[in-house]
Amino acid sequence: MKKYIPLFFSLLLGQSVYQGPMNFTYGGSENGIFSSILDDTTNMGGALNVVMNDSSSFMMMGISPQGENDFDLFVTMLQDTTFPVQPRTWDWNLSFTDLLGLIDNPLSLSTLAIFIPGLDSTFANQWLSFFTDTTNVNDSLAFDSLATSFFENLIDDMYIGVSGQISIEQVSNQNMSGTFSCTMLKPVLSWPLSEIVIENGEFYYEPIDLQSLSNDKDVIIAHNVELGLAYPNPFNPVTHIPYDVNLGQNINISIFDLNGKKIKSLINKFHQPGKYKLSFNAKELSSGIYFISFQNNNHFQSQKIVLTK
Repeated sequence: MKKYIPLFFSLLLGQSVYQGPMNFTYGGSENGIFSSILDDTTNMGGALNVVMNDSSSFMMMGISPQGENDFDLFVTMLQDTTFPVQPRTWDWNLSFTDLLGLIDNPLSLSTLAIFIPGLDSTFANQWLSFFTDTTNVNDSLAFDSLATSFFENLIDDMYIGVSGQISIEQVSNQNMSGTFSCTMLKPVLSWPLSEIVIENGEFYYEPIDLQSLSNDKDVIIAHNVELGLAYPNPFNPVTHIPYDVNLGQNINISIFDLNGKKIKSLINKFHQPGKYKLSFNAKELSSGIYFISFQNNNHFQSQKIVLTK
């Protein structure tokens, strides 16, 4: 999944894009150490500063691998009035009523922090892959659907920041850094309440050269395979999925829904070099957004398709 992060932060509107480490410790109902650093050259953290509808927003995201198929996910979405972002501090304090209201309207808050420990990679891939598709940039309906599904299906596992502080302490052309801490609760009616306290949070970001990054054809998937665009898309009820294989290897193609549930496995076998095309018939499915999951060796790519009946 580490191949996702650079492209995720480069394609979502892309006004100002940063990449770098995010680290913190957490304790309470669950305990652990969060670090988006995978090795000396790869990390799974970054930030995005965009302008939309006469306002700006600043988003930070990080994924901390905890096991073979086990990830911690931390996301903040902060509304602002200045672009590009300048040194400033966000403070917030939510009531439990505000917390419960997020279930119906998850994007209603001006300051939102989400933490999900032990997230399965299947849903994490679906969330991240949504932002790797440039067709989603102006698709507000698709974004709202994904955000709502994210809350509806993971509400029992996620923690929401009810109080805390996030500070951008330094911004320059070369880097950005800051600190954060927050108290988080699960927005479910149970006693005692599940609480996590995040402490010693810090981030250090450097801007990404989008032009150079966009020319890197190896960002998502190795050059020895190429997944073409499904057609027609939107479709009803059949769409075709073309792909080229330049080196003999195993290819796995499956269909997932917005909840990260596998709907159908289309193919999983060794391919000789050549041009291929699969057809997906969704006559038994309801209208909505689905994802094509394309895997070869250790690489992964996904593509959004829309079924309209």
